[in-house]
Amino acid sequence: MDEAILSKIILLSVERDALANLIFEQTFQKKTAGKFRELSKNQPIVIKIMGIEGEIMPSTLGKYTGMDKSSLTRMVDDLEKKGIVFRKTDTNDRRKVLVSLTEKGLDYYNDLSQITTEISEELLQFVDDEDIESYMESLETMVRILGKIEASRAAGLR
Repeated sequence: MDEAILSKIILLSVERDALANLIFEQTFQKKTAGKFRELSKNQPIVIKIMGIEGEIMPSTLGKYTGMDKSSLTRMVDDLEKKGIVFRKTDTNDRRKVLVSLTEKGLDYYNDLSQITTEISEELLQFVDDEDIESYMESLETMVRILGKIEASRAAGLR
């Protein structure tokens, strides 16, 4: 790959991550500070994912969050101890475990969804529908490309 293109990809990736952190992560942290004291930093996003997906395998949670299996297991254990999630065996395949939100977890999810909606409304007022559509298409393209790279890389490691 051309060195100039590689440098540009690296710089754009770093800038994107920094802006996303500044705009979304810090805003989310400020809005949730104090309200979800019993949750660790990464637990709200796991609750959001589970609320969107419903029943989910821990390995799928790992794909969404980038967390390794042991860290994710500890997090799910902690959420289970707090009464936020529960595990059950998949009725179609007893080897699989599914994780779901409890009533308490659904309450957290609803509160987090309200905060996410508020943040979205605050931030998206600065862009038009065309920008939003373009952003979504860009995200889909990035996920598709990165997924292709990861699948190829994983196949090469076997």
